[in-house]
Amino acid sequence: MDLGGGVTIHVADAGPADGPAVMLVHGFPQNWWEWHNLIGPLAADGYRVLCPDLRGAGWSSAPRSRYTKTELGDDLAAVLDRLNVQTVKLVAHDWGGPAAFIMMLRHPEKVTGFFGVNTVAPWVKRDLRAVRNIWRLWYQIPISLPVIGPRMIGDLNSRASRLLGSWVGGGFALPEEDLRLYTECMRQPGHAEAGSRWYRSFQSGEMMRWMRGEYDDARVEVPVRWLTGTEDPVITPDLTDGYAEHISDFKVELVDGVGHWIVDQRPDLVLDRLRAFLRGET
Repeated sequence: MDLGGGVTIHVADAGPADGPAVMLVHGFPQNWWEWHNLIGPLAADGYRVLCPDLRGAGWSSAPRSRYTKTELGDDLAAVLDRLNVQTVKLVAHDWGGPAAFIMMLRHPEKVTGFFGVNTVAPWVKRDLRAVRNIWRLWYQIPISLPVIGPRMIGDLNSRASRLLGSWVGGGFALPEEDLRLYTECMRQPGHAEAGSRWYRSFQSGEMMRWMRGEYDDARVEVPVRWLTGTEDPVITPDLTDGYAEHISDFKVELVDGVGHWIVDQRPDLVLDRLRAFLRGET
């Protein structure tokens, strides 16, 4: 769908058109296919399941932009407007998390609940422990660099990319066939550069703004749930400490023995917890 300004967003749309809307927002280096194990069951439950490819990913366009999480979030809001969807529950993983969360903060009337999966909100702790953990972001530096970053991203099947994927996954790596699909998409014109800019925008500005309290006054009044695999070396369980101060109804579940790729590693568990959340049982 054409959002204007050279931005076209591909959306996988399943389930009854008049069903309660659920939007599943992927992370990096993935696209809508990340959710393929969940789409059919949720659609069979009667939900309208919307899985957009964020700008620069999958089959969406890769315009010349900064790829800030605010831009990505505003794209999600525009998708809902184009589809005439009034309200939605958001489900998000990895970079899809802050993009979708910021969309909720900027357009609270559109969102009735948020389910985060190994991701973060734009709230950053400012303490010694956070400083000690900054090393965990080391891998973002080469990815965010011009020329070097896009070259890395353009070959997700490289040994370095596989080792990095296994590291964040706590030893679990994305399936071979999925990596091939993601690599094919990343090799489309502009997409590897876009992926690099997802990280560059964070490293060159967003991280400092979040640390300075850009969203400190934000409040969320809808139910928010978090599911975090404890083997993720980057998005560690302590990152959600303090979220409850901003959210009226907030709960976290930690899953031992699972890393960053929890949607792929434990799709049945994610589906079970998501179904309970959508039914209002948790």
